[in-house]
Amino acid sequence: MPNSDSVASTQAVEAASPTDHFRRRLAICLVQTAFNTIIVARYARTLYLVTVHDALQQVGVTLLFAALLGSLARMWFLTLKGRAR
Repeated sequence: MPNSDSVASTQAVEAASPTDHFRRRLAICLVQTAFNTIIVARYARTLYLVTVHDALQQVGVTLLFAALLGSLARMWFLTLKGRAR
């Protein structure tokens, strides 16, 4: 007969798990957003000034920042969507 104490403790860990996952994901989102904000604030102006004479490079830099913001938005969306469950 399996040990009923280990089964009960496993069920208790699984029950508390969704909140822990949400907190972990929220912390990761906050750190990632802060890091990306620092990077954009520090380097966006420099990148645009360097590429001022080449339209194709400016489009590339703009797409790079759009992809960064898009990935942040998706990360926040998935994190907050997981909280609603």
